[in-house]
Amino acid sequence: MPAPPNSVAPSGIYVPVTKGTALASGPCRGLWVGTAGTANLVDYDGITRSNVPLFQGLNPLGCTAVNSGGTAADIWALY
Repeated sequence: MPAPPNSVAPSGIYVPVTKGTALASGPCRGLWVGTAGTANLVDYDGITRSNVPLFQGLNPLGCTAVNSGGTAADIWALY
């Protein structure tokens, strides 16, 4: 299992997420969501978690990918 990123300091890098691809900058510390809904996330252990509810705004859920599907939109990975 890869070590999770440091989650204490504020995010200094934030990039838009393309559903269906691995996060280009590696495991993220959290997700910023513009439109609340659900997402299919791949956790640090490589396990896909389907229909994870995401709030609009900050979601402190680290992941390695946001798979296609789900209703959440305008998702940004925080590093």
